[in-house]
Amino acid sequence: FFFDRFCLWPQGLRRRMLAAMLARFGRTLKFMVALMFLTMALTKAYSIRLYSVKTYGPLIHEFDPWFNYRATEYLAEHGADRFFKWFDHMSWYPLGRPVGTTIYPGMQFTAVWIWETLKMVPKFKVKPPDYIRQSFPFVKNVLRFGPMSLNDVCVYIPAWFGSVATLGVFLLTHEASRSLSCATIAALVMSIIPAHLMRSIAGGYDNESIAVSAICFTFYLWVRSLRTKNSWPIAALAGLCYVYMVAAWGGYIFVINMIGVHAAALVPLRMFNSSTYKAYTLFFIIGTLGATRIPVVGWTPLKSLEQMGPLAVFIGYQLLEYCDAQLRKRKDVTWKEAAALRVKVFSTAFIAACVVVVLLWPTGYFGPLSSRIRGLFIKHTRTGNPLVDSVAEHQAASSGSYWQYLHYANGLSKLGFLLCFLKWTPARTFVIGYGLVASYFSLKMVRLLIICGPIASICTGIALGTLLDLCLAQIVELPWSLLTDAEDGEDGDKKEGDKTKEGPGSPVTPTSESKKKKKKDDDEPKAEEKKKGAQKGSKKKAASMANSDVLKAFEDIRDHYAQWWTFLNKTVLHRRTAPVRAMAAILVLAFVAQVGRRPAKDFIQHATSMAQGMSSPQIVFMSQGRYIVDDYKVAYEWLKTSTPEDARVMAWWDYGYQITGIGNRTSIADGNTWNHEHIATLARCLVLPEKRAYKIIRHLTDYMLVWAGGRGDDLAKSPHMCRIGTSVYPDISPNDPTCRQFGFHQDRTPTPMMAKSVVYKLCSHGKTPGVSVNPAYFKEVYTSKHGFVRIYKVMNVSQESKDWVANPENKVCDA
Repeated sequence: FFFDRFCLWPQGLRRRMLAAMLARFGRTLKFMVALMFLTMALTKAYSIRLYSVKTYGPLIHEFDPWFNYRATEYLAEHGADRFFKWFDHMSWYPLGRPVGTTIYPGMQFTAVWIWETLKMVPKFKVKPPDYIRQSFPFVKNVLRFGPMSLNDVCVYIPAWFGSVATLGVFLLTHEASRSLSCATIAALVMSIIPAHLMRSIAGGYDNESIAVSAICFTFYLWVRSLRTKNSWPIAALAGLCYVYMVAAWGGYIFVINMIGVHAAALVPLRMFNSSTYKAYTLFFIIGTLGATRIPVVGWTPLKSLEQMGPLAVFIGYQLLEYCDAQLRKRKDVTWKEAAALRVKVFSTAFIAACVVVVLLWPTGYFGPLSSRIRGLFIKHTRTGNPLVDSVAEHQAASSGSYWQYLHYANGLSKLGFLLCFLKWTPARTFVIGYGLVASYFSLKMVRLLIICGPIASICTGIALGTLLDLCLAQIVELPWSLLTDAEDGEDGDKKEGDKTKEGPGSPVTPTSESKKKKKKDDDEPKAEEKKKGAQKGSKKKAASMANSDVLKAFEDIRDHYAQWWTFLNKTVLHRRTAPVRAMAAILVLAFVAQVGRRPAKDFIQHATSMAQGMSSPQIVFMSQGRYIVDDYKVAYEWLKTSTPEDARVMAWWDYGYQITGIGNRTSIADGNTWNHEHIATLARCLVLPEKRAYKIIRHLTDYMLVWAGGRGDDLAKSPHMCRIGTSVYPDISPNDPTCRQFGFHQDRTPTPMMAKSVVYKLCSHGKTPGVSVNPAYFKEVYTSKHGFVRIYKVMNVSQESKDWVANPENKVCDA
């Protein structure tokens, strides 16, 4: 019935209907393909992060994640109220640490929420179809759903949030480019880019594993709130997402400053309006109020120099909106009056701000820049703090680092970055600013390459997606052009007899008659002018007629070529070249597919190799003989089962989290590194000669633990220990702050200062000829199977000091 009715319609209407149906089908097909590839990106983002679980099982990795897991256990067992009041006496002995007020708790609360939610899921099994297991190899033969242990939830959170971050990049790219192709390619890149993998491998239960997702969604919701004049309420969601970011990671300072810089840049770019004002005001108020509720942050957003910029932008927005409101009330205001009003308002505000700063500065209201922040603005990232400078991830990034963590995305992202300049929108200006800021700070600190992962993926997606969209547009336009061209040809045949010929070689266009009429109307006043000129004399009349003829001839030529170019541009050049453009687009796509196949394969292989390399939990690793070495894990478990519960263990600060997290024993220092002097005291105990060091050690610890046997052991770290200790205790290495006298000669023999040190004797005892510890000071009680960990019992421990620290009357805490 529909087909019969369709055949009765006029031919032109049928063609239009068919073209509309093809266009709608094309849009639907493009959406379905994008959805399919987005699903592939999300599943790949999850599966590539599971190599560690497949090899070693669900095991927490490295150092910091063990503290995070221990804190999560405490939260799950004692609840939020006791968590925020938790003072941990098992770390930083004898000082202790107020954990609840010095931790970013977002990850712990996320893990507990997921763990509690999964408790409500009943246990059941699902056998996936064969085609799903063939399409997604990581899917098991039987999928089991239901409650999970808290350990397993913490292990899988980085992999889950790897997919969430991929979705955030998809949305942010789509908002900036308004293209599904760009967004899909960006998601595919983000799912496996090593810059994101390095902090989101399953088992790497660290703050950055969820923080990148919060960054992506905060940025997306911010630029989404700027799309139209009515979209500003979305900024409230951006503010809430920012609060979650603050709770998750100390890198929230980058987020608030990035949005503040973008909001400030919108003013000179003439994109500031009432909607922009409402969006930033709503975001800043909600975000700042929420941030101040995080105990570790407190009132820092209103006091720290690192966050004064966004606050200044907020105040500036209020002043701008006040000026605009005053100007809207007035009528016929000149630009000079508007400028005078703004100068007056901003000058008054600046003077008031200066008075406030002068009054508050002596009181210590404004907090100083941290050493890590200072390192971003000091050449070679040297902060003056050897503790910060000793950490490898705080060093400057090299070109090799960019290739390692961004690979081909490093080059392609530059092209996408340039393409953002072609069309200025709030979202694209944000991408430009994000790219500039991320590239600068990542150069200063290799750790910050993690923030380059999203922007490199976004710009790579824009570069490749723009090319793909351009080519697909030529191919899809071909049937539309053929249909409309045929319709216009038929209509032209019917109307050709009714049209007036305008001259040799002139095209017949629908506007010919109107232009003729206009030309006729223009000739009438010119004729009158000629009559008036004839009365003034023959000389003037001849000159006037000559000028009029030249002008008329020029206008005829101009109108002729204007009509000809319009005709060619709209019909011939565009429609009749559609087959050529479609063929060229197909050739370009084929060329790119052929040339880009190898780089794409290399990128996937590189990302897979990096994921596998990052999947080693560090406390266990795979040997060259392909068997698992678990010396470190077993050593910590030995502490848990073979030492008294109140035993204190001294080791370099790197291992403090594992001593408390796995061994459940008191440590002297850990990766929190909040007390430089305390770590310097620990370094002093390790690098001093045995006799001098023992006088301190016997008052602080019951056991000494060292990493030996290579693989970044304590001997490799000992120069850093010496420099950190000397920064507080110059007598360790007099007149030698860089500790050049503490190390090894080229033949690997120790310098005299190194040979006398405690760390050298503990690592080399019984292994290097002539090297042994004094049995009156230390007794070896444990050496791991492969010699990677050695534990010594401290002899003649001062019980008086131990009892004094354990006495509750001597415990004073203002946390």
